[in-house]
Amino acid sequence: MTTSRFAGFSAALLSGLLLVALEAAAEPRNENILPPPKAAALPSRTNISDIEYACDSSGHEVCHLADFMRRAKVCALVVVKAGVATFEKYDLTNEFCAEENAPPNGPAKLYGVASVTKSITSTVLAHAFATRGVRSKADFENDLRKSVGEFLPEIRSGLLAGYADVPLDHLLRMRSGIWWSEYGWHGFFSGAALFAKLVRVDMQESVITFARRFGFRSGSAKFNYSALDAAVAAATAERSLGNVPLTRFFQTGLWAAIGAESKATWGVDSTGLAIGPCCFKASARDLARFGLLVLRKGRDAKGQVIIPEAWFDIATKPSDHFSDIGPPFQNNGCRLHYGYFWWVRQNRSDFTAVGRDGQFVHVFPNSNTVVIQISDWHAWING
Repeated sequence: MTTSRFAGFSAALLSGLLLVALEAAAEPRNENILPPPKAAALPSRTNISDIEYACDSSGHEVCHLADFMRRAKVCALVVVKAGVATFEKYDLTNEFCAEENAPPNGPAKLYGVASVTKSITSTVLAHAFATRGVRSKADFENDLRKSVGEFLPEIRSGLLAGYADVPLDHLLRMRSGIWWSEYGWHGFFSGAALFAKLVRVDMQESVITFARRFGFRSGSAKFNYSALDAAVAAATAERSLGNVPLTRFFQTGLWAAIGAESKATWGVDSTGLAIGPCCFKASARDLARFGLLVLRKGRDAKGQVIIPEAWFDIATKPSDHFSDIGPPFQNNGCRLHYGYFWWVRQNRSDFTAVGRDGQFVHVFPNSNTVVIQISDWHAWING
């Protein structure tokens, strides 16, 4: 090998090694969401004895709350009846949700909530719209009829530019019609896995760049669960703010309004955009505060309107334009609809944010109650 060839080979090898090293050094970024100077008090804490309940439909077998915590692998359970009392119970053995370099289960721990983040994303979008003067149901519906491309014109530059013509109402109901596979084959070869690698882990692409890959739109409004729909929704929210970072807007807006007591963290893409479908971590008590804001239809603990009530009359209700979502996302014993990134019960007022590992923010308007359940189910899917 000649000297010049050897030098060229060495340079190429060195470049390759540097590229591998840089890729290995890339780490997912998380932005801190700092709490306000003063936390909003939750209702006074109450101690409840180990309550009994029927374990099965026949009601013959009696279980206790401790059995439920163990069988459902519950790490944290917070129940708040607004204005009345707060109940908290944690897995103090740390058998579940144990993490390296993390506090033990309890009020101080920040829990990853997976797709519960989607419900937070839709609520932040509503707040962003409200700051632009969108207040009434008619105002919201007018904006929701607009297409994604009206907020994100650069998304039209994709090969087929499928997202450009998707109405926001369809986007928020997971009915964009964009071809997307959330689960693939045992989690492999799915759009979600590709998103996790390129956008979240390796940070090689931004949400918008990645979304341009998925330009094929069927035109159907059939329900199809899609992390990318939620990611595009977060980008839409940020753009509607005039490119104020969504994490900063969330910190000074909703996180301050609920009176959070702890910081939270939110994963971002290479541009600093909050990742709408996932990657949010918060304490169970602060998740309860978020649930209370939703329960009060956008009012904070002092009664101040943060998000107009009209939003929740749309976001947490089934749509008259769509039928229920069908299997495999529900079963005959639990008929479901889908609101704006909220799971909605048929003919009932309660609704839920759901994370794939067994995280829940349940909102029960009829009993004025919020239930936070953080479990350790390891990628439970449609169970």
